[in-house]
Amino acid sequence: VENDGKPMSREMIDYIYENKTSALIEASVMTGAILGGATEEEIVIVEKAAKNIGLAFQIQDDILDVTGSQEVIGKPVNRDHKTTYVTLMGIEKASQQVKKLSDEAVTLLEGLNKKNEFLFTLVNELVGRRK
Repeated sequence: VENDGKPMSREMIDYIYENKTSALIEASVMTGAILGGATEEEIVIVEKAAKNIGLAFQIQDDILDVTGSQEVIGKPVNRDHKTTYVTLMGIEKASQQVKKLSDEAVTLLEGLNKKNEFLFTLVNELVGRRK
């Protein structure tokens, strides 16, 4: 909120996204992992994957704010007056970052040797959404 309308570095944007969207997703995913009996090592992996998912989700939200329509995404577009990945990198590089982060998240989750197609589908739906 303090930075609304002010230029920000990528590091500051990452800090905000990690402590906003990523933190919420991390808490949700880690709670499931803990309740499911994950080891401490598995919880660390899940935490890193969830962080990537949260960042990818928020960057995709930035992209949709520029490319989407209010009718499709259900909220006003071009409403952000703050620095985002799109304003720093452009849509193409921001999209590449979404793919990189989501691919890393899926790779981390696949490394757990627990086949959870629902979770992989959820990651792809969250970060690949158009609304």
